[in-house]
Amino acid sequence: MKTVFCIDDNPRYMLLLKVAVRSLRALHGTGVPCLCVYAGDKAEVLEGLARENVPLARYRPRLSRELLPPETHASIGCFLKLELALVPELAGDEAVLYCDSDVLFYRPLDELFSGPLPPYMGMAREHTAPFYHDHETLSYTFRERRYTVPMPFPIWTFSSGVVLFNLARLRRRGLIDHFLAFSLQNVGSIGNLDQSLLNYFFGKRITRLEGRWNRPPYQADCLDTAHIVHFHGPKPWDVKSAWARELRINHFEALRRVWLDYLEPDERALAESWG
Repeated sequence: MKTVFCIDDNPRYMLLLKVAVRSLRALHGTGVPCLCVYAGDKAEVLEGLARENVPLARYRPRLSRELLPPETHASIGCFLKLELALVPELAGDEAVLYCDSDVLFYRPLDELFSGPLPPYMGMAREHTAPFYHDHETLSYTFRERRYTVPMPFPIWTFSSGVVLFNLARLRRRGLIDHFLAFSLQNVGSIGNLDQSLLNYFFGKRITRLEGRWNRPPYQADCLDTAHIVHFHGPKPWDVKSAWARELRINHFEALRRVWLDYLEPDERALAESWG
């Protein structure tokens, strides 16, 4: 099964991606299948992926910068994961493991790769307070028909930082087309970008993954249980900001050091300069 990442032009996310890929290969060998999906044309990104020997899919998304509201543009890369079922380079893949670039692969993924596929997608629970929203329903139009999606209240969301996508199922009966129509027409009414769109549209069709497949370092059991560490919140270079102080707890510093050890000296100096 391929592990898939998505990236935009932010140079900090390129450094995150390098560590993600290096840690994946450290566990599963240099031949482990992976792919990076990219919608831009910046030379630095293309050259960085080539130097890292990361296979690339250049994709023109339906949820493009021209159609998405300006407040989403700073995180535009995260929307690419919503369209993986349409990426030509993944047309022959029944399923993929999507991961945000701010992950560190800490223990092998064999059990996840070989386990049963979720009917639609699998995600671990987001360990935050319930997310409240202002809508009882959200509607969308597709092929001249109107559809209504009921909203739970409140919703304990699943984290879209790691998603086991059943691409074959999403392609059937135009489900991905329905989902993208819903996303485009409701992105201004949601509170947490791609994550809310997935949670709201698929709801109870989401399969819950065990927490070890998406564990933030601030969780007390992360060091003992995590297979995929997700630097949700403060990134590994973020050691000073006041807003993230309460999240730089438990194993953040220990796992930050593991992350830094995957960098070359010049890369490490760059990351530390961002702190």
